[in-house]
Amino acid sequence: MVFYEANTALFALGGAYLLHRQYYMPGRPAGKVESGRLMEDVEGTSDDGTEADSSDATRKFQINFFSVYALAVAVDWLQGPHIYAIYRYDKQLPEKSVAALYAAGFVAGAASASFAGGLADRYGRRAACFCYCAVYALACLSMLSDDLLVLFLGRLCGGISTTLLFSVFPAWMITEYHSRGLQGSELDLSSIFSKMSSLSCAVAISSGILGDALVTYSGSRVGPFLAATACAAAAGYRIVTTWEENYGTQSSPKTSTLSGVKSILVGLLDLRVLSLGITSSIFEGTMYLVVFFWSAALKSARAHAGSEDELPFGLIFSSFMCCMLAGSAIFALSSHSHENVTFMLMAALLTVSCCLSAAVLATTNEVAVFWAVCAIELCIGVYFPSIELLKSEAVEDGVRGRTYSLMRVPLNVFVVVAHALDQEGDEHRNNVFMVCAVLLIVAFFIIRRAFAS
Repeated sequence: MVFYEANTALFALGGAYLLHRQYYMPGRPAGKVESGRLMEDVEGTSDDGTEADSSDATRKFQINFFSVYALAVAVDWLQGPHIYAIYRYDKQLPEKSVAALYAAGFVAGAASASFAGGLADRYGRRAACFCYCAVYALACLSMLSDDLLVLFLGRLCGGISTTLLFSVFPAWMITEYHSRGLQGSELDLSSIFSKMSSLSCAVAISSGILGDALVTYSGSRVGPFLAATACAAAAGYRIVTTWEENYGTQSSPKTSTLSGVKSILVGLLDLRVLSLGITSSIFEGTMYLVVFFWSAALKSARAHAGSEDELPFGLIFSSFMCCMLAGSAIFALSSHSHENVTFMLMAALLTVSCCLSAAVLATTNEVAVFWAVCAIELCIGVYFPSIELLKSEAVEDGVRGRTYSLMRVPLNVFVVVAHALDQEGDEHRNNVFMVCAVLLIVAFFIIRRAFAS
């Protein structure tokens, strides 16, 4: 226990220091990435107060977006860690039923990815973000029932919601950023993506503490799901009252459906978009599998050492989130030139591949496995703002929602297939880690060819 307490404290201090450097570092470079090149901030203050107006506009934009985004990811983080436990222990469902419920969520995510983004582009990204809140609230409320059909419907809603969270929210944000003319302000997209990653980590840590407190106080695992429903309602209210609607090119009456489909196909076949889609499927699929396997890997390593003590999963989860927070801060403190962002993405791919290999080679060493997963979480913090920034450059605003959601189809298929082949034991887990390690190296060379050449 002392080992994990010490590591959590160390990682928390390191993350806090990096965040302090991120927001209070004197003389931060004033460049920003736009359309694949480094741009210089406009210097000086105009006499007509234009700079002050720009500062107010960026401040208002950030408050409106991040207040909603924090609530939206809180919905996901509050209930996520308790899904398996409420199915398995509170509702006494057999393991096969729990696995089927999880698979239903990923299948729904893959199926909805084929149309959710297109509907958002046509009928409005703000409306799609509000749908996320409504559908996820239904998923959380389904946990009040013990009926298996209701639970399956809830997981279907959860899968659809996850697709919406990772596609329509960034699509709305990027389009709104451009439509407000904020490219020339002190706020650049790289900074927004870094803040999104940091905010998600901070919300995850807070949600983990709050969720455990609710379970302890109420004596039931339903508490975190009710809290998530309240967050969904609050996010929906903020979306309706503070956000403007924006659309893709398909919403225009001058744009035919055929030309819209052609634009999407051309975009998906673009080497940069295709490489980002493949890379995100491999990396994020690996991330989901690591999340699924890390507790079993640590328990197995402890058992090999002859110890039967229970692992402090809360402390371990906090350590992981602190590492992820540090990764997003490292990205924010780095140069955001196109070349450097590409380098950070490739470095994250290679590092995670090496860490998975190390976890397999040191499968009986609990400390080594723990540190390997911590390094993976740090790379995840670097990965998300890096790939989101490259996606913002490569994908056109008009079809952003459709393209982002379609990029999640192979990811969901990847995870479903991996879980369908799931078996008990260290050998299967190690085989999965090695396959993922090899695929990450493939993704490294794909990104290198598309962006670094």
